[in-house]
Amino acid sequence: MNLNPFSKKSKIADIPTKNPKNGEIDPKKTEVKKKRAKLSKMRLGMLVYIGYRNLRSSKLRSFLTIGGVAIGIGIITILICLGFGVQKLVVSEVTKNNSIDVVDISNSNLENFIVINDESIEKLKAIPGVEKIAALMNTGGKVYWADSQTDSIIYGTNQEYLEMANVKFANGNAADWDPEGSTAAISARLAKFLGFANPADALGKELEFDMVLSSDIAANVEKDTTSEKGKLKVVGVIADEQSTYLYLPLPYLQKNLGISGAQSGKLKIDVKNIGEIRAQVEQMGFVTESVVDLVNDINSFFTIIRVAMIVLGTIIMSISAMGMLNTLSVSLLQRTKEVGILKALGAKRKDIFKMFVFEAAIISFLGGAIGFMGGYATAYVINVIFNLLAIRSGHSTLNFIFIPSYFVVAIVIFIFFLGLVTGLMPARRASRIHALDALRYE
Repeated sequence: MNLNPFSKKSKIADIPTKNPKNGEIDPKKTEVKKKRAKLSKMRLGMLVYIGYRNLRSSKLRSFLTIGGVAIGIGIITILICLGFGVQKLVVSEVTKNNSIDVVDISNSNLENFIVINDESIEKLKAIPGVEKIAALMNTGGKVYWADSQTDSIIYGTNQEYLEMANVKFANGNAADWDPEGSTAAISARLAKFLGFANPADALGKELEFDMVLSSDIAANVEKDTTSEKGKLKVVGVIADEQSTYLYLPLPYLQKNLGISGAQSGKLKIDVKNIGEIRAQVEQMGFVTESVVDLVNDINSFFTIIRVAMIVLGTIIMSISAMGMLNTLSVSLLQRTKEVGILKALGAKRKDIFKMFVFEAAIISFLGGAIGFMGGYATAYVINVIFNLLAIRSGHSTLNFIFIPSYFVVAIVIFIFFLGLVTGLMPARRASRIHALDALRYE
């Protein structure tokens, strides 16, 4: 029986699978198949073993080649992890307080000045896809408490606007907001300017305010500007240490101070039709803004960054590929006699071809696996060090390491492609060597 691991031919193959007398399947058929499968596995295992043995025989050269591939894949992995991670972090921070299904509208279009009033609100409601509308009036004024006074921005709005704008009370209860009463929510900075060491101490206090009115937001104002006084009760404090402002219920201002219009607002819409809705709103004369625009700008910027990383990664991997090609070519020169001996023992061209391709595959697989895991671990360590420094500086921690699943799939495909391409030329040359020429080679 021929047990040559490189040959498919064997006396086992001559065993009949059917009984020549009755035509029935021979009971030895199962055993024959098992033996053939064993020979096939032996051939594949022998090819892989020879490739592995050749790598071990030149440890330094194999180490440098695998290391080159690992460094290339590692650098690409680090750049991808940091790039996608920072992009995801920035987008999440931008959309944290701005939902993608909310569109801001304003009358900042100087060519067509329009006020958000009852008439325009009805027109906005008639647009298909508009679910909620909340107006926001803003003007300047002063706020008084005891012997303290300070300038402040005064906003007039409703509960729906506070929800869509994600305005949260750090102190107080939003349920105490009375849309018909003179309840108000003030910023922490305004509370401190009025003399409250702890902003929460302003809760329940009654403050006075002066409010500047103009003809564009109050129909009963004849002069360009006038001032109206009023009182308010603080029911909420907003954790904002940067600006001085307060929110008052718009219905209360409309009823008591004659407010008839607002300069801006928010629309809660169906995201699927955001383009059509914005176009119709802009036809009315309003200017629209959406966090989607900012997200698109961020994604466009990081797309440019990714293109630059792809170019850099291509250069790095080209160098690694040349290193692999050089290693396999030198290996072929050193093993020419071995190829001749294998062919003399019965190895075919495709066996020699597979042997060199497997060797290239082992190099690319080991280099790719080590590089990917090492690159991800390095990016993770960078994130940990950054967070440790942030904690020492009193800042919150951030996670800017992210790798999409499709990138992992792309790396696997790339590693396979790299091993195949770099192994083709040496494998083809080796398979075409004649046994006698190889045995005479010095």
